Amino acid sequence: MGKRSGVPDTDEAVAKLSFAELEAEISRCPLGYQTGGSSQGRKSFFKRLVWLESQREKLHGIPAPRRDFRQR
Repeated sequence: MGKRSGVPDTDEAVAKLSFAELEAEISRCPLGYQTGGSSQGRKSFFKRLVWLESQREKLHGIPAPRRDFRQR
């Protein structure tokens, strides 16, 4: 089997990240959401952004903003 990417994709993996690492992952998502190639790619980045922000809220108490995929 090949190596998996270093991107955290479980609640446990996100919990192990430092606050700065989590912020870096969150800040990477809007760029992919806005410039991602296919509509599936853009939606995937958007869903990841929403999920990471909810994890940040749960772990660090920073409220996650409400987001709507249709409004970029």
